[in-house]
Amino acid sequence: MRRLSHRITPSLSLSYCDAARRALVRALCNVPSATTANGAHSPDDIYDVVIVGGGMVGAAVAALLGTNRLTSQLRVAVLDVKPQPTRFRPSAVPDLRVSTVTPGGIEVLRRAGAWEDIRPPIAASFANMQVWDSSSRGYIRWDARDTGADQMGIVAENTLLQAALLAAAERNGRNTEFVWPAEVRALRLPYDGAAAVPSDSAGGGDDGGDGGDGLKLPHGLAELVMGDGRVLTTRLVVAADGAASRVRQMAGLRTWGWGYGQRGLVATVSTAEPSVTAWQRFLPTGPLALLPVRDGYSNIVWTTTPQTATAMEAMSAAEFAAAANKALRDPPPSTAPGTSLIPSLGPLERLRPLAEFGRNSGSGSNGFQDPPLVLGWAGGPPRSFPLQLRQAGRYTLPRLALVGDAAHAVHPLAGQGVNLGFGDARVLAEALAGAVETGMDPGDARILHKDYEAPRRRAVLTMVAALDVIKRVFEVQAPGFAALRGLGLSLVNAAGPVRNGLMQYAMLGQA
Repeated sequence: MRRLSHRITPSLSLSYCDAARRALVRALCNVPSATTANGAHSPDDIYDVVIVGGGMVGAAVAALLGTNRLTSQLRVAVLDVKPQPTRFRPSAVPDLRVSTVTPGGIEVLRRAGAWEDIRPPIAASFANMQVWDSSSRGYIRWDARDTGADQMGIVAENTLLQAALLAAAERNGRNTEFVWPAEVRALRLPYDGAAAVPSDSAGGGDDGGDGGDGLKLPHGLAELVMGDGRVLTTRLVVAADGAASRVRQMAGLRTWGWGYGQRGLVATVSTAEPSVTAWQRFLPTGPLALLPVRDGYSNIVWTTTPQTATAMEAMSAAEFAAAANKALRDPPPSTAPGTSLIPSLGPLERLRPLAEFGRNSGSGSNGFQDPPLVLGWAGGPPRSFPLQLRQAGRYTLPRLALVGDAAHAVHPLAGQGVNLGFGDARVLAEALAGAVETGMDPGDARILHKDYEAPRRRAVLTMVAALDVIKRVFEVQAPGFAALRGLGLSLVNAAGPVRNGLMQYAMLGQA
């Protein structure tokens, strides 16, 4: 394993198999075998896979390739604009950027060889989840034991997930290299049409350039032009460089989506007691999640207006605690003590007995519980970021695959973003393993589309549609609709098979 800085240096010793494989690649693709004045490449410039972006999803791709016997021999480079951590050094207070990983995502971490460095107690496990409405008394409470599971998932700091996955790639990838700091200035893809343009001339913002000059590369591989002038040649470029992906822009791939006009506020908080429950309350402005993290702390992810987010970023710890507790604990309107738990249902008033039954039937592990009191933010004040939906029109081109936020950015209300990214990493790694096993080219457009893009697009768009429906349903604050929404939540909570079926889908995620 070589970790490289600033530039790629030739290997001093190559195994016979590795040298033979590179020679075969050169022969099949007509790649020159030595560097020449006109820009041809030496064997050490030739890669099987170059991953641009060393974050959680890019690291997962590298680690999965390294742990699979079919792909562990591939020559893989992970590029990033700055050095990335391969060891997690926990701070006294957990970082405020965390991810909820479902069992589907945990299975990806196991396959990648990273789980032992992530599993509790360094990450926090949660066994219960409670979702409830601020405009009605409806709620759903899940318990992992109802489906025979020990946990519904974990909450882990992003830096922990990233470091553990990079460490796994470092341990298991026989020919994996980290190249950082490294700037990609241009991308050249081997097809007529949307060839890439330099990053400083890519047009039109996030939608990318206009397709470049239609250059067709003679060797049929992809090329990455680096900031120091070197050119890396590869059979596959994996864009894992985030929602504002430069690689996606340079490939001329456009996106569609919209901004939500909201911000996601995140904070690490101390609470009156530790919790093993993931709490989420839907407020008129969006959901507020209170999630357990390591060492008894909790994490808040709060969707709200830009004005409110700005105000809360400036709050003292005590002021923030008061605001969070009010949002989590204030009773719904028109439900003062002594009044009916279910507001007027209007023309559906005859359903009141069912609604009252649904609300009152929860008991034991599925009975409503109050979240722990928030005592204040810890480690540092809250921070916020804009929320948007962004989808790439295509996830693949010949010699190119988009993964994670480079392919799709979603609303964080169900914590599915990283799980979708881990799902991309798993399916792409499986597609490349299949190509190696059958003697196919891993960068072939047909393989990338059939075995990676098609299944992932279905999974992602299904999740996007579900998240958007949930968001819009809870945005409606009309009393009659809120009452009907509360009725639905209460009835689902009372119907064990339906409730547990929803839990199993949420636990599986899309990883």
